[in-house]
Amino acid sequence: MGRVVLILLAFALMQPALAVGQVAESLREQVKVRESLLAKQLQDLGDMREELREIWTRLEQQTGGMLRAQQEGESVESLQLRDVDLRKAETELLAGLFEAQQKRSSLLENRTMIASIELEVQRLSAEIGGPEAPLNGAWRFAVEPGQEGVAFLQQQGTLVSGTYSLSGGFSGSFRGTFVAGKVRLERIDSQFGFAAIYYGRLVGRGQNARLQGNWEATQLASGLPSRGTWTARRVVDEE
Repeated sequence: MGRVVLILLAFALMQPALAVGQVAESLREQVKVRESLLAKQLQDLGDMREELREIWTRLEQQTGGMLRAQQEGESVESLQLRDVDLRKAETELLAGLFEAQQKRSSLLENRTMIASIELEVQRLSAEIGGPEAPLNGAWRFAVEPGQEGVAFLQQQGTLVSGTYSLSGGFSGSFRGTFVAGKVRLERIDSQFGFAAIYYGRLVGRGQNARLQGNWEATQLASGLPSRGTWTARRVVDEE
């Protein structure tokens, strides 16, 4: 996969704007493939964690059993059998730890490659005159659980600011950053101050662009949700 990316980048350096745009689109497809792989890697790492937890629990129980058997004067033959079981559990644990390290290494390598490709896409888009401020304009927000509204965002380089109005009478401002397709917005509510942080990414371009991600509350008010998901789509002229 990495070799394919390098070939595409080399090709981009030798072709006019049309070809550069095609390469940028190909790189975006590479990101989608790698993000699918990333989801699988995260699932595998979670499964590995549960497996390690089970092995450790078994090892701990067997160690406790060995100690009690020693104290109670169990026969040497029985103790030897217990020792064999312990050694098997220890071997499983070491093998599991090694496998978990390999899975983490592959996951981090994939995330590093995704970040590199996204930076290159951003560079190529700028080279062919792509939108320098893709977040500028009005966005219709859907904040789960249970809120919707409109925000007006303004982007200057990597800095983002704006205002918003959400259902329930909430309004205020946004401040944040947009780097390599990733957005981070701090929500400053007119009543409660610094209320939440929105993490997300830009998907698509032009009128089809949308933002999506997760949010976390910075103030834990009783009875109110502390985290959730959010999406935003660009408000087109007809709306």
